[in-house]
Amino acid sequence: MMTIISRLLPNVRSLNSGLAVLFLLVSGCAAPPPLTLMPTPVIYYGSQVDPFKHLKPAQKKTTEQVYYATNRASLRRDGILTYGNTLESKIHLGKATVRMGAPDTHWEDLRKASLSQNQSEPIPIIIEQINEQTVLPEDDLTAHYKLTPEQIAFFDSINADLAEANDKELMVYVHGTKVDFANSTILTAEIDHFAGRDFVSVAFAWPSHQNIFHYLIGTDVRRAQESSSALKSLLVLLSEHTSAEQINVLSYSAGARVTSKALFELRQLYGMLEQAELKEELRIGSVVFAAADVELDVFLQRIVPISEIAQQVVITVSDDDNALLAAYKFMGGSDRVGSSEAEDAEETYIVEKELSNVEIIDVSIGQKIRGFDIVGHHYWYRHPWMSSDIIFLMRTDLPPSRRGLSATEREGIWYLSPDYPEKIRLSAEIELKGHW
Repeated sequence: MMTIISRLLPNVRSLNSGLAVLFLLVSGCAAPPPLTLMPTPVIYYGSQVDPFKHLKPAQKKTTEQVYYATNRASLRRDGILTYGNTLESKIHLGKATVRMGAPDTHWEDLRKASLSQNQSEPIPIIIEQINEQTVLPEDDLTAHYKLTPEQIAFFDSINADLAEANDKELMVYVHGTKVDFANSTILTAEIDHFAGRDFVSVAFAWPSHQNIFHYLIGTDVRRAQESSSALKSLLVLLSEHTSAEQINVLSYSAGARVTSKALFELRQLYGMLEQAELKEELRIGSVVFAAADVELDVFLQRIVPISEIAQQVVITVSDDDNALLAAYKFMGGSDRVGSSEAEDAEETYIVEKELSNVEIIDVSIGQKIRGFDIVGHHYWYRHPWMSSDIIFLMRTDLPPSRRGLSATEREGIWYLSPDYPEKIRLSAEIELKGHW
């Protein structure tokens, strides 16, 4: 550990060595807390909107299954399959079973906690089982890649689940740094759960390490960049071999590095297609960059091709994201896309390029009249207001004007007004006609 610190400290320009060591020890070496159910989105407070009411009896259970694709190397721990931190040049595909609650937790207990403003006690979440189904080569898979019988079976399984789903869409979640395979898969299951278990989810787990050192010294930045080809290949095959009406992509923090590069490269791969043909061919729906840790100048080079691929692009911005401020301060480069310092340049570029399908949600606008700011790096799923918008977006693909957001005087920038809880519930009632 001290060897890594000694290599990193010369780059931490504004802190004395003692504070820098403390920062690194706290950020990089603390044991991760047990994973528990995310706070209930505000849209569900008081069960005013119940996303579980329509579920069939067989769906009312405390386990949730999600698909996964990972370029982490597989390993065995106590004889149990999992995936570690080693980068591989192939993609493992499978299905994981995630348990929400203790073994003796009943569905009604989970449902009540999922609709309560104040959960009486934390709901633990674990991966109960991992079933790898097949493996793909990583590089440059096109729509003409010939699948093996095992690979066909994987996509057939997705199609079978899509046939049973109310919302016949896929959601691909791309995690940030400092997490393991379990974290990425579990958070995917949580988003799926709170969206009413209505679509089919895929966790894309790229091989980040579980401490901040590897990110700050650039190892996991390179890992993110090197994982873009695997994500690109996955999206190509999902569009070619599944019946999904749309493929939504939700990326977080460093996962935006993977996602923005993959979509940029995907546009180049289909460079011969016009926008309308491209959207019909790939069926990429809503693409979210939540608290994105991507340098502004890099992102702006990619945003036009991304907007040509996606039906809708959402960028979330905060004025108090400690992780993005630290990344800019200690790792250099331009302002990060998810920080308010980048917002003016983003807006100007989006307007100049006439990217009408790109929106910015500034979670800090209106903080004085709301009485609180939405802060931190995890706000998009830990703050009940912002998680409501993300989940409603993944479920409906609606534009901001129909998701309960309020327009600012600036073009393409939206915020959460003081009456947002009432507005989002009304939107759910109008758009889903009372039937989630």
